[in-house]
Amino acid sequence: MVITMKVFLWIILVVCILAAGVFGYFLFSELIVDMQSQSFFDNMVAGVETRPRNWERGSGVTGNPSIELEEADYEHEPWISFMDFDALNEQYPGVVGWIELEDSPINFPIMQHPSNNTFFLNHLPDGTVNRSGSIYLDYRNENDFSDYSIFIYGHHFSRTDAMFSYLRNYRNQEFFDNNPIIYIYTPYADYALVIFGAHLAHAFRDHPPLYFANDDEFYDYVRIVRGRSLVQTDVEVNAGDKIVSLVTCQQDFADARLIVTGKLVRLGGIDTPNTSVITS
Repeated sequence: MVITMKVFLWIILVVCILAAGVFGYFLFSELIVDMQSQSFFDNMVAGVETRPRNWERGSGVTGNPSIELEEADYEHEPWISFMDFDALNEQYPGVVGWIELEDSPINFPIMQHPSNNTFFLNHLPDGTVNRSGSIYLDYRNENDFSDYSIFIYGHHFSRTDAMFSYLRNYRNQEFFDNNPIIYIYTPYADYALVIFGAHLAHAFRDHPPLYFANDDEFYDYVRIVRGRSLVQTDVEVNAGDKIVSLVTCQQDFADARLIVTGKLVRLGGIDTPNTSVITS
């Protein structure tokens, strides 16, 4: 059978219409899922009870100098957590903290699964399956943030600022200079995460160490972060400081990750068996 040019063009047109329809369906489905995720977290944020703090946000921070933060004075007033984590865990088991970058979309609970790092890749805090997933602490880390190398993960989406997508801005020096601190709240303490580097790494070849055997290993890793960092900072990092790695995907190369690294400074809290107070 000989197909005329006119019939051939009609076939091409039908195929293109079908392909566009399939693409549109999947795009619309993704948008619906993203909207469901955003609505969930908006409602969760709106329902969280917060308490006043004894420390002042951004105290001692002007632009990007050597950053000075001091622990709040709770001598005459018992410390209470910034959020009612007991109530949060009754509704959403697995909440171990909260992360917030002021004036940004990053304002999320930090989840932790007891045995793996895959569940919260595609589950919301209430267990609903959703491609946006949740922000979550590495299951190998202690849930009181007492480790000296801490990992927090979140998805990156190229078309939105959902989850950890907004961290891409730490690739820009001006943005970093204006946003040197991310806040982390836990049932045990309030922290300022003082950022000192943001670098690209391969997910499987360049993953940060989970433990530092000694001070030399610690300083070697700090030098790696500074050497590869896309932004420059004079934040001082010393042995004994707790390092937090915020990890999200990037599209620069296969299995690329952006790792935003900071030291954890305790602003106030209660002592736990593994707690050490860190000051700049």
